[in-house]
Amino acid sequence: MRTTGRILGSQVDVGTLASTVERVLALAERGRAAYVCFATAYMLVKCTRDESIFRAYQQCDLVSADGTPLAWCLRLLGHPSAECVSGPRLVPALLEEAASRGIPVGFYGGRPETCARIQQVLARALPALRISYLYSPPFRPLDEEEQQAMLNDIRASGTKILFIGLGSPKQDLWMHKHSPSLDCVCLGVGAAFEFLSGEKVLPPFWVQQLGLTWLVRLLQEPRRLIRRNLYSPVFVAMFVGQALFGVRFSRRFTNNLLSESSTDDVAV
Repeated sequence: MRTTGRILGSQVDVGTLASTVERVLALAERGRAAYVCFATAYMLVKCTRDESIFRAYQQCDLVSADGTPLAWCLRLLGHPSAECVSGPRLVPALLEEAASRGIPVGFYGGRPETCARIQQVLARALPALRISYLYSPPFRPLDEEEQQAMLNDIRASGTKILFIGLGSPKQDLWMHKHSPSLDCVCLGVGAAFEFLSGEKVLPPFWVQQLGLTWLVRLLQEPRRLIRRNLYSPVFVAMFVGQALFGVRFSRRFTNNLLSESSTDDVAV
């Protein structure tokens, strides 16, 4: 049974790295369509302003807390065991288990050179891992014929865990739209592609535990991430409003969707 805390109107799952790995593997072995989103402060604020993004989060199978501050929020909502389970942390652990259990995995997204490096790195690190699908889409929208061919290729490949690296919110909207046409679990892991390929390096775990990963990444990519990080104080102000004053968000479109959810969550 899912246990979630509702942050700014969106459900975020309570979990640890180990429990999230097992939940994703269970979804993969089930052999049916499923998808996983990774919530950041930026994306949760976007969910309050964009119904399509909120719907993608509401209807997915798991929303992981991608950031130590979000894990802190879940703990404040009454879930002391909540951990940050980001894409870059989860992907290596999943790949190890997939290799040991013989579960085929695929990668959709990233640049061609990034995908090539991922294949090289994994061939050395996890020779038993079966990469059944690897595709770097063009930097333009696919037409209907191309999109259908791509979905057919994924199904034919036998992939059971598909990592999507298109960046948020594009990858979340992609999964919401196309996941029902697949028989695998999709994970919108974004920048994890570049960490996996070695093009970027995660900060030490103690830095992650202090909730400072965002600062390290901002210093590495200021031009790309500055706008997203401006959402952090907005998120803090909104969460304080929720926690202290009972402010509810996404009122324009939450009522109908929340009534569809059967999860056991905590709302403040």
